[in-house]
Amino acid sequence: MTLLRRLVLVCAAVAVVAPSAALGANCRLTESVKDKYDAAKVAFVGRVVGVTRVPGGGQPPLFDYRFRIDHALKGVSGTRVTVRAAQLVDIDNQVVKPSDVTIGVIATPEKGGPLATTSCALVDPGSLMGASDEPKGGPIKVVIGLVLLGLVVWYSLRRLKARREAEGLG
Repeated sequence: MTLLRRLVLVCAAVAVVAPSAALGANCRLTESVKDKYDAAKVAFVGRVVGVTRVPGGGQPPLFDYRFRIDHALKGVSGTRVTVRAAQLVDIDNQVVKPSDVTIGVIATPEKGGPLATTSCALVDPGSLMGASDEPKGGPIKVVIGLVLLGLVVWYSLRRLKARREAEGLG
């Protein structure tokens, strides 16, 4: 094989591998925020106020991310929470650091430990808030509507029958 062919093959391999490595996380882009929210045990919108490396965290190193909660959506209460993860990167492939930028976080409770998350579980806060505000109780609303419709039709038929009887007698 010539040197040029080898170089082309190496470049092609790098072109295939580089985009997924550049993302920082191998996330399934087909899963919607609503699906992630529905499957989540914990969800909130907050801001990172501190990051601490976990001693003896292994490879890759683990970090404790301390969040100030702006909106507790599911499974968490209070104003502060700690979430453990490998180094988190946002959708722009930027390392998550303490800042005033709000982040939507979906996390999982770990047995005997803090909450855990991944970069793929960081979502747009507006989308997460929208997913949590989905209207609830659709089927019961339909049943109540049908019952009300039935009552209106029954009352109308009763009034119509009474009017016909009154016209027939008078």
